[in-house]
Amino acid sequence: MASDELDDQKKGLFSKVTEPFHTVPCTRTAYLHGFASGLLSGVSTFLFTSNVRKASNLGVVTFALIMPGSFFYCRWKNFKKELEKQRSTPATIAPWRPDDESSDVTNEMKET
Repeated sequence: MASDELDDQKKGLFSKVTEPFHTVPCTRTAYLHGFASGLLSGVSTFLFTSNVRKASNLGVVTFALIMPGSFFYCRWKNFKKELEKQRSTPATIAPWRPDDESSDVTNEMKET
């Protein structure tokens, strides 16, 4: 109990703010993809047009479009992977033994 309180006190503001990003799957990769694509599109636009405002606007728009798209694609891919894993493993059904006296199904069968 006391160690948890000490850990909370040792955590800085940056760690407290960024903690949710580390717990949600695919967040880190989505931000990296968004940042890299925004930076690449902004720099390349600046090199071709020499217009800072247009380049920065395009970089921000690219980040705003690529980051959520990458996030939802990654989550969808993980969902499909989990679904395939569930489909490939057979459902575990408790074995039914007709000689078991405590079973309700067995008692109903004996009564009929």
